[in-house]
Amino acid sequence: MAYMLSTTNFSKMSEFIYRKSGIFLEEQKHYEKLAKFIDARAEKLGAENFRKYFFKLRFEDKDGSEFQELMNGMTVNETYFFREKEQFEVLVGHILPELHKKLPKDKVLRILSAPSSTGEEPYSIILHIIEEGVIMEERDIEVVGIDIDSKVIEKAIAGKYSERSVHAIPKPMLKEWFVKKPMGHEISDDLKGTVDFKVTNIFDKAMLRKLGKFDVIFSRNMMIYFDDASRKEVAMSFYDMLDPGGYVLLGHAEYMSRIVSVFTARKIDTTLIYQK
Repeated sequence: MAYMLSTTNFSKMSEFIYRKSGIFLEEQKHYEKLAKFIDARAEKLGAENFRKYFFKLRFEDKDGSEFQELMNGMTVNETYFFREKEQFEVLVGHILPELHKKLPKDKVLRILSAPSSTGEEPYSIILHIIEEGVIMEERDIEVVGIDIDSKVIEKAIAGKYSERSVHAIPKPMLKEWFVKKPMGHEISDDLKGTVDFKVTNIFDKAMLRKLGKFDVIFSRNMMIYFDDASRKEVAMSFYDMLDPGGYVLLGHAEYMSRIVSVFTARKIDTTLIYQK
């Protein structure tokens, strides 16, 4: 099939996407997906060729809505509740008790999930905190979830999940905090609103400043989409966003020590965490 996007124009598009989002697209892996997206969007927008579509994207997208469509179409958002649950256990068993003990009692503990995708990770954090119970009774805790994809943020706010998404949640917890629906499960009214979801580009410094400071940042399996320069930029953004003594948790295949040297690595059981 002949696509509107040539290999030469793929380089132009991938460079544009990289500058705006830090996401690096490889031609071998991403050409067909990007080409199909551009064909569909060009038809919808009435752009007869790649040049006209690219012009609209670069110069006529004043509110950023078309670039948002592009990000929604190109990013991968597959996850499920309690994925890599050892990290949630380290959070409630070690990190939060340590922070709770050393920080002023009136300080709100703030946790960031970046990217939050459709909400499974930040809600998993909430469920583990509820299950632990003690700290939540003694201190306010705020969980914020951010993602560049506006459609997954909409889904996260709606709180509706497939059987696959909830398969790892213990049955008693699933029954208590979810409502069974014909097509899956929905977050209960008691749980809805416990996560503050926001559409955010991790490379937009102004957006990040508006989020404020955090004590813990979960950022699992996001940096695998970036090149070395973008990984370093994100890592330093996380460093700036953390309060002193705060923590970052990455995916199991990601190592902060290979990106920047400003964090102190700690190992709890089999889990690596990084402290400011």
